[in-house]
Amino acid sequence: MEYGYQQYDWRERANRLARESRMDELFRELMLAVNGDVEQALDYIEELNQKFRQNFGFDRHEFEKRLREQKLIAGAPGKRSLTARGERALRSGCLEAVFGKLKAGPRGEHIINRHGSQGEPNDVMRPWQPGDESYDIQYRESLLGALRNGREQLEHGDLIVQERDQSTSAATVMLIDVSHSMTLYGEDRITPAKRVAMAFAELQSRRHPRDSLNILLFGDDVQEVTVKELPYISNGPFHTNTCEALRRAAEILSKKHQNNKRVVMITDGKPTALFASPAGSSGRRQLTINSSYGLDPEIVTATLRQGARYPRLKIELSIFMVASDPYLERFVTRLVEVSKGRAFRATLSDLGDQVLTRIFGSSR
Repeated sequence: MEYGYQQYDWRERANRLARESRMDELFRELMLAVNGDVEQALDYIEELNQKFRQNFGFDRHEFEKRLREQKLIAGAPGKRSLTARGERALRSGCLEAVFGKLKAGPRGEHIINRHGSQGEPNDVMRPWQPGDESYDIQYRESLLGALRNGREQLEHGDLIVQERDQSTSAATVMLIDVSHSMTLYGEDRITPAKRVAMAFAELQSRRHPRDSLNILLFGDDVQEVTVKELPYISNGPFHTNTCEALRRAAEILSKKHQNNKRVVMITDGKPTALFASPAGSSGRRQLTINSSYGLDPEIVTATLRQGARYPRLKIELSIFMVASDPYLERFVTRLVEVSKGRAFRATLSDLGDQVLTRIFGSSR
């Protein structure tokens, strides 16, 4: 079976947003496409200055003025950059692009089938027990119980509390493939991946602030970035060291206290790189690379070995494939088997919806 994937053209999308006077979305798409480089975004508008003025009703200077008035950018010409407010607006815009305007909801909760002092109240009433929170005491029901027993004053035995569904927090490591193929053959896959990462981080901060999130970029090696750095990431002339990505993710999660531990991987290619072990006399690890046709047995075996540790470490692995490479699919099928994880095919247009709904559940 073959799967088709449409090409993401940010220039065409930017032009359409400008024509529709959707300035906030235009700002977001430009920042994503140029990796947060305000100067480059303004240069792009300058190149099309006459067209923007005639067809869209604004030019570079008016666009910059609007961004400054909203305090989204700052700095003198040649040194203009996103402000902290601009970075937050970018993350919020990414989330709204995926899910639309979110309704307010409970914060910080992942419900599990046990009772506890955290979480949403349910319909179960029970006698008070040491350790119960005072705000869960149902004084009306408690007083009525005392009156039925002929007492006008409450005693400990009269107290009734309302049960809550216990909640637990989650620790997530997001792995983003930054190999050269993420922009290969004119198809931009890194921008949708970046948008999803920012939407994921924003949704978690709004709905699950007790959760932890680590973001790892993997190419020849693995680099950890903060949420604040997400607008500025890009892919490079790298291979795909999936083995090291899985190892580093497990290393991070092994130190987390949360009960739920998960790895979310966004990738478009088979594993093509592997660090030799042990390190040489210099302390630097030697990188083995095989980008030839097919799957390299040594690289695949080492990578599967890392994935096979996940069930023992109680880590849930979810893989989102943004390409139809048959060797990627063959490898992912084997990785899912040994890790007891999940794999999903995603187009560039539905990647965000897939990731957020599969990981968080429906949050609309």
